[in-house]
Amino acid sequence: MRRPTDTKNSPKPISWPLRSFPAGAAASFLLGYAYVLLRLEPSVQYCCSGVPFFLSRSFFREFLGYPGGLLEYGAAFLAQLDYYDWLGGLVFVALGCLLFLEARAVFSRFSGLAPLTGGFVPVFLLLWLWGLQDGQALAAGLGVALALGLAIGYMRLPWQSVWLRFGACWLLSGLAGCVAGLWPCVLFLALGCGYEFAARRAWKPGLACLLPAMTAPLAVIGLAGLPATRILNPWGTKAPLWLIAALFLCVPLTALVLAVLPKPAPVPKETAGARHKAPAPVPLGRRLRNPVVKRAFAAGFFLAGWAAVWFAHSGSQRAFAQIEYYAGRKEFDKVLAVAAPLPVLNPASEVRLQLALYHAGRLLQDLFAYSNQAAWQLLPGLRLGSGACRAQCETLLELGQVNDAEHLAHEALEIEGNRPDLLRLLARINILKNRPQAARVFLNLLAEAPFQGTWAAACLRDLDNGPRSPDDKALALIRSRMVTTDLPHDGVPTESLLQQLLHSVPPNQMAFEYLLAHYLVTRDVDRLAKQLGRLDDFGYTTIPRHIEEAVLLCQRLNSVRVDLHGRQIRPETVQRFGEFTEALNRARNNPNDRPALAHNFGDTFWFYFYTRVIRSQ
Repeated sequence: MRRPTDTKNSPKPISWPLRSFPAGAAASFLLGYAYVLLRLEPSVQYCCSGVPFFLSRSFFREFLGYPGGLLEYGAAFLAQLDYYDWLGGLVFVALGCLLFLEARAVFSRFSGLAPLTGGFVPVFLLLWLWGLQDGQALAAGLGVALALGLAIGYMRLPWQSVWLRFGACWLLSGLAGCVAGLWPCVLFLALGCGYEFAARRAWKPGLACLLPAMTAPLAVIGLAGLPATRILNPWGTKAPLWLIAALFLCVPLTALVLAVLPKPAPVPKETAGARHKAPAPVPLGRRLRNPVVKRAFAAGFFLAGWAAVWFAHSGSQRAFAQIEYYAGRKEFDKVLAVAAPLPVLNPASEVRLQLALYHAGRLLQDLFAYSNQAAWQLLPGLRLGSGACRAQCETLLELGQVNDAEHLAHEALEIEGNRPDLLRLLARINILKNRPQAARVFLNLLAEAPFQGTWAAACLRDLDNGPRSPDDKALALIRSRMVTTDLPHDGVPTESLLQQLLHSVPPNQMAFEYLLAHYLVTRDVDRLAKQLGRLDDFGYTTIPRHIEEAVLLCQRLNSVRVDLHGRQIRPETVQRFGEFTEALNRARNNPNDRPALAHNFGDTFWFYFYTRVIRSQ
């Protein structure tokens, strides 16, 4: 005779969270999709993260030699879907829904409860991480999802035998370790141990799961053949480790809290004698289950979660990513708009800002209006890191210094890997240098990358038509500016490279404007004044604003009159220089006037010049 089951206290079936998917949760995921689509902009993430992925057997085999390689391969593939904003948003929603349902299923198996807010904890953490480092967010989120899925499968096992559960635990933990790496393996074992101890009250299976949990780190490190730091932190140094740890720990900790919390007692039936007694205080558990309290707590939780995510994504890193994205798309007006309100620019953003100012015709007019620049170097070379190195490649290429662009591109390729933008750049460089076979190497590799094959295939077809194809306007303009002489050098000597360009191709207006800008940022007003006679060669009808400012300062410092070659400095510039001189004298005598000096003249070459003089003293 079958024993009747206690349906009141038995845990709900594993599919219950899916069947009871609330309308509020669906609305929250729609809001999350809109947030990712409009604020995080997956296409911007794709451009900046540049996660390499190629549809080739050789690339796939690279991930088979160490624990967690398959997970990293899957994360790299999903990162390619950020190429389109709507696809990248769908990837987040799909992974977020999976974590939400798995978390509620785990809570249900631990305590018979599946709170809506608890299911959204890993989703908010994933969204927070997604906006900072989407590649690492994918790898971490997939690892958590795999561990939760295996843990749910383990909890559903009907076996009561200690040995069968022990064997299943070892088998599933080994699968998690091989496919996803150390941390998903440890998360699965922690959930298995917690379930045996807290939910089933079975000490022997719990101890059987605890043994591999203690030995898993040593086993994975010993079998991996990789440095211990690579196993312990597979996400690298860019991802915030505390945030990833919170993503891995939130589900087991919440499940344990729900399991140990006292359940509310049932409401006692009212008797005739009890009506005359004083009402007993309502237990805490029953008060927490009050619908009004639950709604207030859920509203506070969601407000706090969205506020934390919003402010976490409000830093400068997001703006730097947008600058890189818009510069790559030649949308230079957007580069200038994004860079303007930032408190300080990183070196790579400065290089892209200066290129955007040139294309907008404002390099010699508004260079110092962007006072948030810190490095003030047009071509810093390798001194300021690989990011600035990669940013300079496009500037050098447009100037006509193809050899230097190639050198920096290879340096960036060595540091950052086979990014699609670097492969494109090196293919174009080899086309410009009439090396079609070398160009084919990069184009064939790029053809195996998702969403890059169409462009690469078109270039390969054009190369079949002739060694100088493809003959688009951009490459034709660069080819007309290419230097014809060699210049042996170490580093990137900006003035020498620009002078070489003007000597080889005198009509190179970009090189001329960059040379004048170089003299401005190095405060070399004497050499700048000697270049005024060349303004006629480039069709200047007036003197650019910063050049006027530099000429007036040169005349004041040297007590000489600079030959303007028939041009005149605008009266408003002369008047403003007089006002600046008076304001500077007041600021020297009264430190309280210095903020007004910066506010009124911070966009001028004069202010830049004197602040640098003060710093050098």
